[in-house]
Amino acid sequence: MRPPPGPILQLLVSTRPGGGPQHVGLLARGLRARGWEPIVAGPADGALFDGFAKARIEMVEAATHRLRPATLVQILALVRRRGVVLVHSHGKGAGVYGRVAARLARIPAVHTLHGIHFERYSPPARAAYLAMERRLSAWSACVVNVSRAQEREGLALRLFDARRSRVIPNAVDVARLGATALARGDARLELKVPVDATIVGAVARFDGVKQLDVLVDAMTRLRGVTLVLVGDGPESARLRALAAQRSLGSRVVFAGEVEGAARLLPAFDVYATPSRKEGMPIAVLEAMALGLPVVASDIPAHREVLGPASAGLVAGTVDAFADALGRLARDADQRAVLGAENRTRARSEFDAREMLEALHALYGQVLRL
Repeated sequence: MRPPPGPILQLLVSTRPGGGPQHVGLLARGLRARGWEPIVAGPADGALFDGFAKARIEMVEAATHRLRPATLVQILALVRRRGVVLVHSHGKGAGVYGRVAARLARIPAVHTLHGIHFERYSPPARAAYLAMERRLSAWSACVVNVSRAQEREGLALRLFDARRSRVIPNAVDVARLGATALARGDARLELKVPVDATIVGAVARFDGVKQLDVLVDAMTRLRGVTLVLVGDGPESARLRALAAQRSLGSRVVFAGEVEGAARLLPAFDVYATPSRKEGMPIAVLEAMALGLPVVASDIPAHREVLGPASAGLVAGTVDAFADALGRLARDADQRAVLGAENRTRARSEFDAREMLEALHALYGQVLRL
């Protein structure tokens, strides 16, 4: 492949800790190591905005989380001023700005769908979103799907055609995770939880689709177990109120939003994720790579991550999670077996090197290098 001809602009809708921004950070570091010049643009709404700068990645503030003409003008000017050769967008708002700006600048656009979420829209808004996404996909050189399950859904919705789609699963930097993870005791001290407790944990955006209330309710049926929820979001007040209503007290710990939360995962005995829908959950991959047993709702994305025969897959109900978490809390040997299976699977199938090589090759193909 010839040397890259110019910068690639990565557009985000948020710089708060989460799967999409983490993915872009990993991608930007990998691109730079392969000779590309990444520029990241997005709102200064989270800790990762400064985190990109600390990683010596050029970061430009842009209000991609709101629809306004001035933002499109700003991004188009940035593309032209810096000689950007390709725009890669992540998330709905970024996908609008990135693909329109790329079309106006007559350069290729790539868009990654980090999950397809529209079910909570009103019928008119749902129809408008699907129609818009179909048009924007037609303006894309490629639409990247982070899982095979997501690609199947997108094809069924006619969001893109098979010729334009590429499946490149999310992945994690296994070596970096191992090097930065805290020891179990240190992680528990930082989270302010008992060193000798049995901990069930989750790292997630507090959104209805994550169904974290299932975990809170499951705690009412468990004894001697503490639940730690790392994150924040629109469901935060409701989840806290639910924990108070259930009189769970210190048995549910709200740790807040944490940059680089993966380093705290060794504090957990079990990782739990009752999501209703996912694209390809990075936090689950991180937990697996660090050898944690995972209890996950039996949805397509989780089956793809854990494997369809995993003992960690259960129905997304309070009863199912309470039963599975209770069994694992009582059985250290079973936790060890499931954790070892997860570690092997994550390191063999979801290591970042393969993902980065695939995106590197995709860029070269799109730019005809």
